[in-house]
Amino acid sequence: MIRRLLLPLVLLAALPAFADYAAVQRALQSELGRPMYIPLLGFARFATWIVHPKGVHDFQLTTWEKASVIEDGASLESLLQRGLSRDFHPLVRARSRGEWTYIYARAAGDRIELIVLTHDHTDTVLVRADVDADKLSETINERRLSR
Repeated sequence: MIRRLLLPLVLLAALPAFADYAAVQRALQSELGRPMYIPLLGFARFATWIVHPKGVHDFQLTTWEKASVIEDGASLESLLQRGLSRDFHPLVRARSRGEWTYIYARAAGDRIELIVLTHDHTDTVLVRADVDADKLSETINERRLSR
């Protein structure tokens, strides 16, 4: 009896974590159309839940090919910000001719939730990653020392 009641509560508690990603995805989909299907992505995501490679606990990925509708980075960033809650903060805003990358993050306990949106001349990719903050720090330091 308790298990039957506990499962819906756990699922309801997990929904807000993905709400920002879904809102951003919908905003982008309204401009770019239907995203590309990626075979076996669900399997890779399930494996990530179990293994936690380099401290990644979960991820979501959506990509649009030949999405040349986006003409400037400001409109792309406004679509991103429209779907994100106020607790996300910009980490990276990189713009060059026809290519834009935006990385937003928020603290989630001992983890960091990252939203990455990148666009080149034709393709747009949206990624959400739930990363262990300590492992992320270790990985950054390893990269810095190996140079």
